[in-house]
Amino acid sequence: MNEFTEHSPKNKKELFNLRHSSLRTTIERGFGVLKSRFRLIDGKPFWSYETQVNVVLACCIIHNHIMGVDPHDFLMEEICTESEPIRRTISLSQREEREENREWITKREMIASTM
Repeated sequence: MNEFTEHSPKNKKELFNLRHSSLRTTIERGFGVLKSRFRLIDGKPFWSYETQVNVVLACCIIHNHIMGVDPHDFLMEEICTESEPIRRTISLSQREEREENREWITKREMIASTM
């Protein structure tokens, strides 16, 4: 995102990359908030995938309720001052990675053209 601080995006790919980067940062910050507030979702999962989804949704609902009751919650003030999002890497085989890259390139082109 730093490359766009002095000039705006010049083409559809730059616009897509800017918006994608902004969205990713926002999502990573959101998961950082949830992991800070609810330590049970920060560790290695031991539930089924469906249960994990329900636990994350329940944590989101509880977090939103807390924010409705106290919008100046100490945790939010602490987290909003941090600048670096938490990044995790996932290992894929080279073949899986190439296939996934082709799919995402196609999706990115489609999204970029509609912007």
